Amino acid sequence: MKKIITVICAFMLAATLASCSKQDSNETELELVTTLDQAILMLSTGKCDAIALDGTTAENYVAQSDGQFAMSGVNFDLSIYGDYEGNVVIAKKGETSLIDAVNLCIGTATANDYYTLWTAIAKMQSGTEDEDAIAIVGDTPVFSDAPIDEGYLYLLDTEGLKKPELDLSKADGLLKEILDKGFMLVGTSPDYPPNEFITEDAVIYGSEMMLAKYVCDCLGVSLKIETMDFNAVLTAVDTGKVDIAFSGFGWKEDRAEAFELSIGYTGDDKVSYHTLVVPAGEEDNYQSLQDFVGKHIVAQASSLQQMYVEDQILTLEGN
Repeated sequence: MKKIITVICAFMLAATLASCSKQDSNETELELVTTLDQAILMLSTGKCDAIALDGTTAENYVAQSDGQFAMSGVNFDLSIYGDYEGNVVIAKKGETSLIDAVNLCIGTATANDYYTLWTAIAKMQSGTEDEDAIAIVGDTPVFSDAPIDEGYLYLLDTEGLKKPELDLSKADGLLKEILDKGFMLVGTSPDYPPNEFITEDAVIYGSEMMLAKYVCDCLGVSLKIETMDFNAVLTAVDTGKVDIAFSGFGWKEDRAEAFELSIGYTGDDKVSYHTLVVPAGEEDNYQSLQDFVGKHIVAQASSLQQMYVEDQILTLEGN
């Protein structure tokens, strides 16, 4: 019995020393999750200190948290990544004909402020609206009367909308395959309102889903949507499981090297920023990114925020 007690005490001492060593080392823990819902649950149950999010999503979650969360007020430095603003559509490397056609569609949608309207509508649909969105939508119906079916007409009726002049007579590669089969299969992770989200009735909505419907209508093909975890979307594009990805992707150097990226698009006039959300009452403890060193931070796997934490917080350890 004495020997067993000695072993147990030794084990407890080792565990205590290990814990103290971790605290003394001021080591930051970055935990990656599959969905943002997992991150929100962790923060709400005290299993992490902060969540790294883009500004719009952060504001939405804080507003809907009933005072449980707060904006830290500390933002990541985006200037070090260049001036590539907004989200991008992603296609397999080498599919330049497809991405060129998509770019023409995006250019027309943004030039005519269509995407700005779609983003405002999506905010209303998802319950994340702000004063700007309400003003932009005005008397425009938020929900369509079209039946919710496989045609996705309920997302967007493009009749009457200006469309780009596309010369598809020389289409090749995946673009030709899409035209021949008559539909484009879009991969997305629908946990990122207002860009893409699913309602309680399992219906998919979102500004990027509207953009996908617009692109398909411009190409003269049907839209099909395949939902999956965010970190699986790019693999699905690369392996040909889906034709293209509309899923809140931002520009990253490794993405630009591995895939074809569209031009950037944004439906919000507010300055884009990325930040960290913390429990309410803790925000005054954070005055700079240095204050997050030694904390348990959660980010969505393969997201821009993962890169920001790795580049701008983990590198501060020991300073």
